[in-house]
Amino acid sequence: MGDSYRYKPLSYFALVFVLTWAPWSFAAYYSYQRAMELYSNLFVLVGLLGPFVAALIMIWSSGSRDLKHDFKRRLIDLRLIRPGYIPVILLLAPLALFLSTWLSVEVGRTADQFRLSGGFATMLPIIVLAPTFEELGWRGYGMDSLRAKFGMMKATLLFSVLWAMWHVPLFFLDHNYQHGLWNSSPIYLANFFVSVIPAAILMNWVYYKNNRSIVAAILFHMALDATAEAFQTEQFTKCIWTGVLLFISILVIAGNRSFFFEEKKRGLGSACAFSGNE
Repeated sequence: MGDSYRYKPLSYFALVFVLTWAPWSFAAYYSYQRAMELYSNLFVLVGLLGPFVAALIMIWSSGSRDLKHDFKRRLIDLRLIRPGYIPVILLLAPLALFLSTWLSVEVGRTADQFRLSGGFATMLPIIVLAPTFEELGWRGYGMDSLRAKFGMMKATLLFSVLWAMWHVPLFFLDHNYQHGLWNSSPIYLANFFVSVIPAAILMNWVYYKNNRSIVAAILFHMALDATAEAFQTEQFTKCIWTGVLLFISILVIAGNRSFFFEEKKRGLGSACAFSGNE
């Protein structure tokens, strides 16, 4: 790319938080009001669009034809996905959970955790929509902007913090998963935030190793969310799952040291460098 565009991570993430936290605050308020469930759900959906809408604003207001073309290519071109990574994208999360559940059962927890969740079907729309809208933003613009400024490892850890903070209003949404954690054990609450770290590491690994394919990131995110919802998994086991994914993340980093500890890459020229099989 010959474009001289420089990413603007501060502007992007500030916009994301405004576009998400404002509607989610209304969603939280209406969630405690009788007969207002529809309004609450609508505001949740609007807030979920925040990362994607912010990415569109940053890209289409950039004046950079190359940046726009790059986004379209990474969204449409399925050839960017490397066939050898397809099993990783689809199976890493469920296999890690299977191992975690087996370990949990071995220490005395119920084997019912291997059974499918009764409410899984009702969760399918959000399992599809949430990863799609998030990754269109996070991988559409956000992560590349952080990597261009900080380099891969620092950007990944910073993104973990920002991603975790992005969820905060959901803890005040009545009858929501995060709200349930808020009212449960502090350990399970802490596990939610810790779990974001290996998820971000593995997500970025999949994304960049597949030529910055947004579709690859969406599919991996969907597999992660679907796995978390598909079975009757206890919070105790989800803590083990976090540990297993963290262990896998450490192995991935150890096997890709030059990739994770690269020098930072600036500007849109870095997007061209991002595109290769790293």
